[in-house]
Amino acid sequence: MLSTLGEVCGLAWDKNALFTRTLALEQMLTTGGGWQDQAGGIFRGIKMIETSSGLKQSPVLRWLPDQLFEQDYANKNILLYYTGITRIAKNILHEIVRGIFLNSPRHLGVIEEIADNARSAFNAIQMASYSSLVESVRESWRLNQLLDSGTNPPEVQGILDKVKDYLDATKLLGAGGGGYLLMFAKDRDAAERIRKTLAENPPNNRARFVHFALSDQGLQLTRS
Repeated sequence: MLSTLGEVCGLAWDKNALFTRTLALEQMLTTGGGWQDQAGGIFRGIKMIETSSGLKQSPVLRWLPDQLFEQDYANKNILLYYTGITRIAKNILHEIVRGIFLNSPRHLGVIEEIADNARSAFNAIQMASYSSLVESVRESWRLNQLLDSGTNPPEVQGILDKVKDYLDATKLLGAGGGGYLLMFAKDRDAAERIRKTLAENPPNNRARFVHFALSDQGLQLTRS
């Protein structure tokens, strides 16, 4: 929406400006969101995104090879599932931010582990090591739940329980508010079993598998 407004009004906002203005808008809306979602969507491909501390956030991006997310793995070993279970992530985010502001040792310790694990995932993708990436995703899901148990609601756990024998790793994307679940199957046969199990026993009438691919262009604005 901001990109469209900027174009219509001739404001000449570049991608970095959109990044900053989206962050400001989220704070005005009191959602308490961070910068990772818009950075992931605005800039193409798969990448490591880092910023320094302070009010002014200037993202530094390092792009990664996409072998693990091309046709040999995407939608075969790696599955994207829309759970149909959506919620507002605002309360989860507020509780986490509150713990950080209060210098809670538990919160700060987990946040540091999450940053370390992001670097492990970066290395795994850089080396095109599927097994190492699976380990990082598994650890990410553990840390997400350690940071806040509400990350994994009972309805989502119910889905995972149905296919746990076929899964190597999984996690809800973001804070889980969008309802998308990323699943890493043990192998191709296990992936098919996951598809069959959830197709035959969906958690609700909205749930479905979603074909996914990395964007090679990032944010696009079109006129009609």
